[in-house]
Amino acid sequence: MKTSLTGRRLAEIDGLRAIAVLAVVLYHYFQAYPQHYPYGAGLLPLAKYGDLGVALFFVISGFVITLSLAGQPGPWRFALKRLARLWPALAVCSLITFAVVHSVDSGFSREVQGGLSGFAASWTFTSQRFWHSAFGFDGYVDVVYWTLAIEIRFYLLAAVICWLAPAGRFAAVAPLVLLLMQSLIAAVQFAVPGLVPQVLIETLFLAYAHLFAAGITFAAVYGGARSKRQAALIFWSFSVALYRTEDWGEAVVLALIFLSVAACAWRLRAASVLAWRPLAALGVISYPVYLLHNYIGVTLLSLLPPGLADAIYVLAAGLVLAGILLLSNAVHHLVELPAQQAVRSLLERRADRGREMLPAPGPQAAAKGL
Repeated sequence: MKTSLTGRRLAEIDGLRAIAVLAVVLYHYFQAYPQHYPYGAGLLPLAKYGDLGVALFFVISGFVITLSLAGQPGPWRFALKRLARLWPALAVCSLITFAVVHSVDSGFSREVQGGLSGFAASWTFTSQRFWHSAFGFDGYVDVVYWTLAIEIRFYLLAAVICWLAPAGRFAAVAPLVLLLMQSLIAAVQFAVPGLVPQVLIETLFLAYAHLFAAGITFAAVYGGARSKRQAALIFWSFSVALYRTEDWGEAVVLALIFLSVAACAWRLRAASVLAWRPLAALGVISYPVYLLHNYIGVTLLSLLPPGLADAIYVLAAGLVLAGILLLSNAVHHLVELPAQQAVRSLLERRADRGREMLPAPGPQAAAKGL
């Protein structure tokens, strides 16, 4: 595992991204839409826990954003880098998804088809409920985009905390803010049901605040902060996660999620398995895989005839995923990387111009090497 807190990819974190996206894919291909699969929901029952891959993504996001904010980047730099990371791939993948869903005719595609107005919520990382209630617009081009709206809200709050907190104290302050905010509003809701507006609950992503808090704390541990404070914050976050589970299976999966990220944070040798090259490579393209796999994949799987052997259906799902991986790799190299490089070049040019505008040192300062 790399030891730098900024500027380098962590292969183990990419491995976790790969596990998260594979879990979500399995959930959508085998559990989420049983009425549209010819094989129903009984083919891979454990895939019902795959939706917890989203929880892992949120923990990873808290971890990675903490490392990104370690250098106290300015608002302009932070916003541009986040935008370059998310928007270009989203724009391309949503167009591809829209085209496939409207080109391939199946019961599933007819059910999820929306109009062009769905791009409003999709491309702005905002709530589809707002656009529908205010303008009558359709929902997201693909329903999985709801997580991006949550991510953006977390980025905004993290940036505010970073710039308001004392320098270098983000990882100490942010988890406490998130957990206290979540606990306070939960207590108010318990005492006076309905008092807190639903829009506020959604805006503050209260259902997921503990996951981001856990990721931030794990990043602090990775950076060397290993006191009782970090242990208490992780225990608090995990306790909230357990409270929200519906059965023992979810509790086990969540425990595995926290243990896996903890192994990376404490730099345990066991975490090196997550850096396995094929797994880490999948993690690198996990974002376009996430954006493309759902409506496109299920549309294709819904075309399969009933009555085939289970092995045929599993093979078909594997082939669909292989196609998604190839397409995602193309998006990564042709869209994601060029967009991120363009933003880096823009920021470097701005930094160069800023240095050029600084006054030259006086003769005495130059003589002293200042």
